[in-house]
Amino acid sequence: MTKKFIYIYLVLLLSCFVSTAFAGESSIFEPVSIRATGKYISDADYKDGGGSSSVAGGQVRLKAGNFSFSYEGQYYSWDDVAQLNFGNKKDDPWNMLNRLSLGYNLNGMINKDWFYGVGITGTSAFEEELEDSFGGALRGHIGYAFNENWKALIGVRGFANSIRYSAMPYFGINFTDYADDGSGYFMNIGMPATEVGYSFDKCSTLRAAFNSDGKTYRLEDDSPVSNAGYVEISSMKAGLYYDYKATKNCSISIGPEYVFARETKFFDKSGDKFGSEDQEAAFGAFFNLRYKF
Repeated sequence: MTKKFIYIYLVLLLSCFVSTAFAGESSIFEPVSIRATGKYISDADYKDGGGSSSVAGGQVRLKAGNFSFSYEGQYYSWDDVAQLNFGNKKDDPWNMLNRLSLGYNLNGMINKDWFYGVGITGTSAFEEELEDSFGGALRGHIGYAFNENWKALIGVRGFANSIRYSAMPYFGINFTDYADDGSGYFMNIGMPATEVGYSFDKCSTLRAAFNSDGKTYRLEDDSPVSNAGYVEISSMKAGLYYDYKATKNCSISIGPEYVFARETKFFDKSGDKFGSEDQEAAFGAFFNLRYKF
């Protein structure tokens, strides 16, 4: 099933590439931007047993036209592994978890009021081996602009990897009210992400955001948790961020985060679930640097 999905994904991505190539004379890889993100989540205990972990990670994302490619790495530091309810109680359950993604997104106007968005993403999330680590997502939405301040959209997103398939609706309500000097309020209320904020001028913005996150990783062949099995890590996150546009092409974001509703699920190599652990909430920090060429 995984190989079949990869073939379908490559065909769809190639179709997007060809259709974009014939859409206009300009390069399909313009504009180009690069984003580097760093984060840290402080040490927190697992609720059902003992032991704890902290997380330090980062992501590099390259966007060229409608295409994007990213690598994300998360490094786990463990304490008191002998008290954990998972693993062999001697070795760290895992250290570095990696994720690669390749995507294509297209957004446009149907007419002066209606707009649309579609996207396809292929991923590989793994500890060591790439085999059986692939997944992908498809999304599509349609939206309506009520006036220059208010917009709304509704869509559906489907996702598949080696152990599960799912689909869920998503929606968004967007409000912006900016003055000529760039100051003003904005609001994006939706599922699975929401943010509200205020721009002081064209360079400085303060915003609060909430979102949920969940990723599934293929564990290494000789994993102390599950040989060639899988771990699914999910959480919710609230943060307060300061965005600063240093130059026309360069922007920086930084802020504290609170990560909660944290759950880790375990699966064998066949995709059968055999356990789960909740983890205490923790504070963290976030940094983002973006440069547009």
